[in-house]
Amino acid sequence: MSRLARFLGSSASAFAAVAALGGASCYSAGGGQAPPAKSFYYPIGMAVSEHGNVLYVVNSDFDLQWNGGTVQSYDLHLIRQDVARLMSNPLPGCPSNPPLLNPGNPNAVQAGGYTCAPGTDSTVYERDSAIIGAFATDLKLVSQRDAQGNLIDSAPSRLFMPVRGDASLTWADVAVDSDAPAPASADTNSYPAFALDCGLRSSDNRCSDAHHAGTNPSESGNTRGVTLPGEPFAMAFSEDRTSLVLTHQSDTKTSLFRTGLLSAADLTSPQKTRTPPSLQFVLDGLPGGGVGITAIPHDPLAFPTCPGCLAAPRASFLEVSRATPQVSMLRYYDDDGTSGPSSLLRPFLVDETNFVISANAGGQDSRGIVIDPSPRIRCEASVPAVDFTAQPPRVQADVDSDTLKCARLPARAFITNRSPASLVIANIGDDGTSQSGTYNADSFRNGENVPLPSGPSRVYLAPIVDVKGNYALRVFIVCYDAAQVIVYDPDARALEGVIRVGLGPFSVVFDPFNFKDAALGKPAVVDPRINIGTNDLLRRYSFAYVASFTNSFVQILDLDATRPDSFETIVFRLGLPTAPKGS
Repeated sequence: MSRLARFLGSSASAFAAVAALGGASCYSAGGGQAPPAKSFYYPIGMAVSEHGNVLYVVNSDFDLQWNGGTVQSYDLHLIRQDVARLMSNPLPGCPSNPPLLNPGNPNAVQAGGYTCAPGTDSTVYERDSAIIGAFATDLKLVSQRDAQGNLIDSAPSRLFMPVRGDASLTWADVAVDSDAPAPASADTNSYPAFALDCGLRSSDNRCSDAHHAGTNPSESGNTRGVTLPGEPFAMAFSEDRTSLVLTHQSDTKTSLFRTGLLSAADLTSPQKTRTPPSLQFVLDGLPGGGVGITAIPHDPLAFPTCPGCLAAPRASFLEVSRATPQVSMLRYYDDDGTSGPSSLLRPFLVDETNFVISANAGGQDSRGIVIDPSPRIRCEASVPAVDFTAQPPRVQADVDSDTLKCARLPARAFITNRSPASLVIANIGDDGTSQSGTYNADSFRNGENVPLPSGPSRVYLAPIVDVKGNYALRVFIVCYDAAQVIVYDPDARALEGVIRVGLGPFSVVFDPFNFKDAALGKPAVVDPRINIGTNDLLRRYSFAYVASFTNSFVQILDLDATRPDSFETIVFRLGLPTAPKGS
């Protein structure tokens, strides 16, 4: 019997979903039973390592069955290989529900994911686990990069997890995975990217208190002596990865952290070293219920270096809330001494301006926001080069002028809104044709809206692989109440797919990809690391992973349109669906 056949399990019946996140922001972590280390329990957030060999998951312990939640690492290469094996030969994977014959070809069976996606024992893939507080809300991985955006393999990546239970920003360092996948039966010693470094763990495997940033006003780097407000929820990072902005879902506050990572300029300074994350500032006076935030991308080509040229703006963020139909624009200031002498250079946030959401009736209860700068990237790539043979000759000034126009094209913002259920689309950045005549990289203009099923929440920008094998950007909307993932084509301005998933989908993560390659529609390369003994080729970018908060399992979606039978369907279930206690 193959290893795949040994761990395939049967799925539990689905029951009613628990209510959306809410409840108290404190709990007792003492006593009680430790949470399951090797299985999911209300998974709330996921992240994928830089080379796609590790899946990191944070579990929230939403019903407080245990004395905390968990952060885990899984062998993603092994998962992907088993998914590919099942898709190429679905018969062993469907013992109780054999694939139907393909109506178009009576001698062939349908693709595995098209007929069934059997539940699996996720403990086969688990490699490390640590206990954190209850009620985590998200998980993001940030890596150290140089000025050109190149990954620095020698510097650990850092995982960030807002945790409501102890009102902290919990964090862990993880080694960057090598391009080579982990050997068979590798552990945290033989493949360091599996290891979760969250300090010296206690006897019950709990992360160190030193890895709960924001709880101690005396923590290193916290020069204002502030503590983190309750209900931390959504995160966004500055473009240089040195700052993190964190919303609070039941408060009017937003918090600012230093991530502890180095800027590109600091990388060249021997005096600069990585530090633990530290809380820097708490901004008050925002609309209550901040649950979505993103950084505004500033294209450096929009701000050429020349006498009298417009300077690039400071880092800025757009935050949406459940309480009011508006978008708040927050500006980051690093307190660099330009406004006067200071012995402490302490960064802060300013609520600079607010924009009304008027693209739909109501406009309240916004849940997620993402910004797409791909129109600028495509335009810049299409600018013709210098050509002295042209009539008239095309000189460098022409190239610079056209590039500047491209860099100042508006980006597209996508906001999920529940009043009514819709995707609100807006333009970010004024190209200079307004009455002021001055380029404003942070302006907001309402556009159209697209109706959605009930309960839209988080929204993501990621590619599919089109029928030619090339990247094609899409907007993925998680509809928690409807148990669906909606796929929207931003260029065609049309809904492309409706994927029915398990109850209570909360977060989605994707195989790693280069955003510029995706924006330009470059080919998605084949993954030579996957060997399933068939002629079926798996690309490095093939799948999305959906965390079912309600039923505590992860579903895998096929995003490769060169496999039409399984495209945008569920092809694998990681873990056995488990109904909430008392349902």
